[in-house]
Amino acid sequence: MEIPRDISGKTTALLVIGLVMVLFFGYRAYVNSRQALQILEIQVPNITRVAFDTQVFALTPANLEPVLTSVARQFGGPEGKGEMEKFKKEFASHLWIAVMTRNKGLQSATEVLTRVQLTTPITALQGYSSTGYASMEVKEGGKGKEMASVNWNYIEPAITAVTLIGVQPKAFAGKPPYSKKDMSIWSRDFRLYFELAEVKSKEGVIAYAY
Repeated sequence: MEIPRDISGKTTALLVIGLVMVLFFGYRAYVNSRQALQILEIQVPNITRVAFDTQVFALTPANLEPVLTSVARQFGGPEGKGEMEKFKKEFASHLWIAVMTRNKGLQSATEVLTRVQLTTPITALQGYSSTGYASMEVKEGGKGKEMASVNWNYIEPAITAVTLIGVQPKAFAGKPPYSKKDMSIWSRDFRLYFELAEVKSKEGVIAYAY
């Protein structure tokens, strides 16, 4: 029995359309899967390797204790407690900018260079970490300069390193020892004296804070 031409033509057209749709959706699925893999390749290293969360803020009496508490483990024993008390006594002699860097990855960061650029000379420089294994060393600049590069030898996963930069800006209204009112104004205006913080590790991870 011969199939009518109009029916066979319609069947052929439907088959062609169906084949085209299968190829189209198959190609889209392939492209989407490739994009998903590319995103995964980008995101997974950021999660499983070194990844920095860097914040910059004015250190004032309002947040001094929480910051020192976050690095309290470094001040274990009488010597450490004495160092913390010494810092508290000298606190009012400077206005402080804190650069807090946390390793939010799952791999330890080594040779973490933190470069801070200001618009006023540095008068004090301290570094504390929430573990006793990390230590800070000034590599370039520092006191008397408007820039400092400090190196943290080691920042473990979930560990925070805090670089504290003290200044005595001539353009600032208050004079040392600074009052609570001075520091309240400083918390509002400190970015007038701060330009950039760059954090870079030996593993090639870079973070910026402005």
